[in-house]
Amino acid sequence: MPLEPRISLACPYCDELIYETLSWFKQPYFNCPACDNGLAAGQFTSVIRELEHAMDARVEEIINDAPHTSCCGKKSCCH
Repeated sequence: MPLEPRISLACPYCDELIYETLSWFKQPYFNCPACDNGLAAGQFTSVIRELEHAMDARVEEIINDAPHTSCCGKKSCCH
């Protein structure tokens, strides 16, 4: 089972970085570990959407990338 990605986002109140899983930031309501102010998933929706889009694009790029024919991708070396 793959591990869920962890990200860091700044708290809008104290500006401290919160390093948690994506699903943690998607909870309806949670508290900042640094300042204990209440936060809602909606405060991070657009950033998380952008991150997920970038991660999906990267995964697709990895899957669709053609395999190299040698260790560095050049046919002339490493034979």
